[in-house]
Amino acid sequence: MAKVAPPAQRAAAGPIRERILDAFSEKAKQAGIRGVLMGELASELRMSATTLYKHFSSKEELTVACVERWAAELGATEAAEPSSPGPHGAYARFNHWAQAWSDAVASLSPAFIDDLKRDYPTAYARFQEETRKRRRRGAKLLRPALKPGVNEAVALDMLNMIMSRVTRPEYAERMRVTRQEAMRSAVAVWASGALRREGELRAMKAPVDRSKAKSKAKSKAKNERTGSGGT
Repeated sequence: MAKVAPPAQRAAAGPIRERILDAFSEKAKQAGIRGVLMGELASELRMSATTLYKHFSSKEELTVACVERWAAELGATEAAEPSSPGPHGAYARFNHWAQAWSDAVASLSPAFIDDLKRDYPTAYARFQEETRKRRRRGAKLLRPALKPGVNEAVALDMLNMIMSRVTRPEYAERMRVTRQEAMRSAVAVWASGALRREGELRAMKAPVDRSKAKSKAKSKAKNERTGSGGT
């Protein structure tokens, strides 16, 4: 299991740790974890391997930190979702989640995920935990935005199948687009079939809106009667 330095020690060495993690994350997410050699990473950062290992005691610790950062960045992006209240905001909130999730998945190469699953069980368990958490979040946002008659479980399963296919590098290459563009386009096509249109959701008025309208109408009628009686 990866050894993690105490918080005070990590804070003191923050800038150096961030440089190491930046470089490792960029290389590992693109080419896979096995493709990153600690000695080469230290050389690229113009530091000794001893210095690198002072900040991260093992490649496993670096990998766990990489996954934790990925999860934190995804969480921060999701937290910036539109704040539109009521049913008319459901489409915008789910669409924001779908784009954040697809971008996050597209940032990880299949090689990264394969290496994670095969060689780093602690980091992979954390990755799976975050994946389940985000999918539960997506399911919660999906419910009020679904078209009538569309099964929630089937809709989510289809979305997962689509995302699993279009994240493959060969698919993006064949389509001559980036993986992120492929993901966003695929999600948009799926949403057009599974979700209510934004305008349809906005047309769903809550009872409180009708009561306010009725109150205004009564008040207007009363004012008109009062005005005609005084002439």
